[in-house]
Amino acid sequence: MKTLSLCLLAVAGVLVGCASAPPAQTEFPPGARAPTAAEAVSLLRGKSFTLANPNGSSTRVDHAADDSGGLTAYFAGRTDSGTWRAEDGRVCYEFKVIPSACNDMRLVGAAIYIQRSNGQVVQLVPR
Repeated sequence: MKTLSLCLLAVAGVLVGCASAPPAQTEFPPGARAPTAAEAVSLLRGKSFTLANPNGSSTRVDHAADDSGGLTAYFAGRTDSGTWRAEDGRVCYEFKVIPSACNDMRLVGAAIYIQRSNGQVVQLVPR
């Protein structure tokens, strides 16, 4: 169980000691802009996204379609649930098991990016 916990990834994200990979992107792409809280809600509510992890795996995140702020994450054959909320330029995730965090969020055209708490910038790819 200890080894598995070292390789778990949260949307909020800390990934420790898994497979080696190219260095993670730590800067938002050129031209990125911070969305308003209302804009972030409209982009995330009721939508499902996939995020690439540095170890080559992926995480799926489903945002509830209603005002409950419900959230489910699927990773490494496991799931966790919780809630999410948007702030100007940020999205915050509260999980039951995975570490919770608020992440900076940026947009480049229709592409959505977040910066995890470990500094890694990842794109939320619509499913």
